[in-house]
Amino acid sequence: MTLINILIFAGALGVLVTVHEFGHLIVAKLFGIYVEKFSIGFGPKIFSYQGKTTEYRLSLLPLGGYVKMKGENADEKKPDEDSFSQKPWWKRALVTFGGPFFNLILGFLLFALMYGLGKTYEDQYPVIAEADSLYASYFRVGDEIVTVNGKSVYGFNQITELLHKDKENTFVIERNLRKETIQTGGITPEKWITFLRPEIPPKVGEVSPGMPAFRAGLKEGDLILMVDGTPVQKWTEMRRAIINSDKSELEFVIERDGTQLTKTINREENVLSNGQKMIGISQFMPVKYKERYSVGKCFVNSGYMTANFIVANYTAFYYLIKNPEMLKSSVGGPVMMYSMSKQSTGKGLDTLIGFIAALSLILMIMNLLPIPILDGGQIFFYILEGIFGKPLPIKAQMLLQQIGLIILLTLMVFAFYSDFSQMFYRNKSIRSDVLRQEQMPLELKE
Repeated sequence: MTLINILIFAGALGVLVTVHEFGHLIVAKLFGIYVEKFSIGFGPKIFSYQGKTTEYRLSLLPLGGYVKMKGENADEKKPDEDSFSQKPWWKRALVTFGGPFFNLILGFLLFALMYGLGKTYEDQYPVIAEADSLYASYFRVGDEIVTVNGKSVYGFNQITELLHKDKENTFVIERNLRKETIQTGGITPEKWITFLRPEIPPKVGEVSPGMPAFRAGLKEGDLILMVDGTPVQKWTEMRRAIINSDKSELEFVIERDGTQLTKTINREENVLSNGQKMIGISQFMPVKYKERYSVGKCFVNSGYMTANFIVANYTAFYYLIKNPEMLKSSVGGPVMMYSMSKQSTGKGLDTLIGFIAALSLILMIMNLLPIPILDGGQIFFYILEGIFGKPLPIKAQMLLQQIGLIILLTLMVFAFYSDFSQMFYRNKSIRSDVLRQEQMPLELKE
């Protein structure tokens, strides 16, 4: 299974890089720029095809790709009209933007495909555990929601999609083994999730790669029994105990495969957590159901998801600039991405497609950062040329690109170091758990 995951991950990256370079190629040809080579991968060529003007090749090292355009070097002597350097600044900027733009389009289309195939949702059982405010007069603890406005219900959060905000809602519930019909006024999704809550045990769902719980070796399915000496029976109790503590690290008692384990886990502030400190786990979702959408709805949902993903990532960059000390817990490299792809592969085709879509958008976002060696830095140079009427001096461009290369290499080294250190601590903790379980007396295991 691991080999299959590696091949899927490598294949996905190969497709994303190919699409990126294809974006540069298409826009260059659109503007009449002579493209000498289009290569997938670097190094010696394995296969090539000579087109009318361009050599298309597959190269040995599948670590990227490139488009070789005529006149890319700004100091080229007597450039021809079909040279890259002879085109107006805005055309050069658009050629450079073509790669990230195609990654944006691919991400959008993949999200739409995910919705078209049927998106798998994970949820809690549609059973009322708490009812506050005026809704306590309609619902009781233990009520199971069967239908909402005539549509069957599988999960608690699914109900927010079926509510009428401005008119009467009809619920069919099961109470004391009998079905009853309840009618309420309009309910907004915000009110539903605020005043009505399902029963959520303190059971671990996903463990966020790179976060303290990941390093401590927590796994999906672990049941948290105590937080710093305080017993917890609900997810909300556990969450409050973590967030409201004034300690930097907490002691957790968990149950795994019938055995109790004790772990000390640090609390860390996530880049988008608004100052809250957490350990990096999500709720276990026992309910899984699939929703399919019309073609139009697929593209609408994809648009929302794409926009939200981009905004969230650039917001994260903003917070990282404001709080550079959070870089250590927020930067991941190929190992973390592989770990995430492995999780996605196990959840079905739609989740895997969504993960590849997210990777494509991340490639776009990273390439548009204003670092000189990246597309974003080059576009910035061309915009400056458009403003001042002349390009930056060659020596200044070379110096800035060298600085950009140093920044990029530093980030890559840091990302690899972060990856392997995170995996080292996680594997060490898991081995320690196994050893403790093996050494535990038989009567305690039973």
